[in-house]
Amino acid sequence: MKLIPDLKQQIEAIIGTTLDESVITIEEWNQYGLSSAYRRTVPVAHNTLTKEAEGFIGDDEKMVGLAKDVSSWRTQDLIYFKVGMNEEEGTLLYWACSVDAVTLEVQRLIELLISSHKESLDEEQPVIYENDREQQLAELGQWLRKQIEQTVQQEPIPDRFSLDGELNTEKIPFLLQCETPDAHRIRSKELNKLLESYFGEEIILIPVGAQEWVFLGDEQIVTGEAEEDTTEARKDLLNAFCQGLYELVASEWAGVFHLSASLPCTPAKQLSPVTALLQESVHLGRAFHVAQHIHLPWDLQLERLVDSIPVQQRLRFIQETGKGTVLFSDSETLATLETFFNLDCNVSETAKRLFIHRNTLVYRLDKIKQEIGYDVRNFESAVLVRLLLLMYKVTKKL
Repeated sequence: MKLIPDLKQQIEAIIGTTLDESVITIEEWNQYGLSSAYRRTVPVAHNTLTKEAEGFIGDDEKMVGLAKDVSSWRTQDLIYFKVGMNEEEGTLLYWACSVDAVTLEVQRLIELLISSHKESLDEEQPVIYENDREQQLAELGQWLRKQIEQTVQQEPIPDRFSLDGELNTEKIPFLLQCETPDAHRIRSKELNKLLESYFGEEIILIPVGAQEWVFLGDEQIVTGEAEEDTTEARKDLLNAFCQGLYELVASEWAGVFHLSASLPCTPAKQLSPVTALLQESVHLGRAFHVAQHIHLPWDLQLERLVDSIPVQQRLRFIQETGKGTVLFSDSETLATLETFFNLDCNVSETAKRLFIHRNTLVYRLDKIKQEIGYDVRNFESAVLVRLLLLMYKVTKKL
């Protein structure tokens, strides 16, 4: 129950009175209240709970118990703040003061102060690894991150991260980035268990950042069922594998997830540049295709080209070639063009996908031609409009 020493003094300065400090058992706090004299309590507004809530006790007059997730409680005379606990000893530290000294607004402020101080202390605690392999993977992730930050991506992985030779055989690399709420942050151990259930075997999971992992799977598991031994066939199978993997992760946790993958490589020699490529693919996918969450490198060649063009040149191209592309601000036009290009400019298939009559689609394409002078049913015009659309997407955010 270590706390930053001056926290209590800071809070006492805010409320202008002293805080009484005491220790009780966690069981008493969670189930029975501070003492029988204080069971008639009224929860604070943002922790309002009903008499029927699980694990609560009470009588006919708003008698409620104390729940594990409640950080402070008011009685008629006193207010209690849960400061910290020692689970090994089964004890809990709390501070108490007069209700008259603390308004509800100040109470919430004090809760935030206590919470932020505890989080700071948690971050300072040294990481304890369960075994040598877990420590080795964590240190490998740190090495990868430094290589990418320094743009030194051609160096082979040092021998100290050999993992008993596991990195010397071909693997398929994946990259997963997560934007999860703080209360639902994913732990490597939980993710590893979920991924191994999907792969059906042990994988190599490498943490490379906050809520970002590279993991390596057996090529045979992912692409072993290809009817043809061609690059395109392997890409199709890998895409299908990623679709199922993404759906599994998204169904398991709250948040936004982005997934990328690459064709097989030998991690010991290529993991650093491949990781950089996957990170770049996620970056491009998030910039150009906001609604998508699977970003494969071979689907993003044009996006990579457009991203390399200086901003001023992009703006000039949009203005001169696309007349400012005001048309792209219309969501219906944007969806029509996206679908049309994704289906290889096939009018009939696009109409089916959009659930509209073929003549309706032809009318929309004619309207685009009238607005900017390009008929996207013509190859050269389609290429120009495709580039315009990509430049508009990435430039409008600046």
